[in-house]
Amino acid sequence: MRRCLKTLIRNAAIAALLCAALPHGAFASSTEPLTDPQVDPAPCVAAAATHDDDNIIAICGALADNDKTLKADRIKALIARAGAWDRKEMIDRAIGDYDTVLRLDPTLADIFNIRGELWHRKGDRPRALADFGAAIKLNPQHEAARANYRSLAQELERLGAQMAVKNRPITPLKSSPPLK
Repeated sequence: MRRCLKTLIRNAAIAALLCAALPHGAFASSTEPLTDPQVDPAPCVAAAATHDDDNIIAICGALADNDKTLKADRIKALIARAGAWDRKEMIDRAIGDYDTVLRLDPTLADIFNIRGELWHRKGDRPRALADFGAAIKLNPQHEAARANYRSLAQELERLGAQMAVKNRPITPLKSSPPLK
């Protein structure tokens, strides 16, 4: 149930980021021809709306990997493709796309949180904690990141306590002779 809720929240965040901006240049007033035509993001947005992961990966991948794509459109395409990789349980590829997004725009708290969730699912708790912390630093009111950070910190605390109990040196009883 909790994983389903997290997936729903993550997908809503991805959809919001994808739909946040219209294609750039839609309101251009210049009559000069473009010397370097831009790549059209509309097919990627349409693919993301269909929730067909194979289509998203193919269409948005072409947009994300094209150097002529505008930065904002490339970020949206990478986010869409990363979500598709995540749903296909291809966590490393999803993390790779989110890495690229954060190199292009390191101010996206939602992406740090989503990538932190992926690191946590992969078992890399230090990276997950760092990403949750980065999301909170960017947006102190980010409830999902705060909950993830708190939950992971408690998990690490429990693991540390268990390790301390398991690795405690055996001390001899006072009535037994000293060990040599």
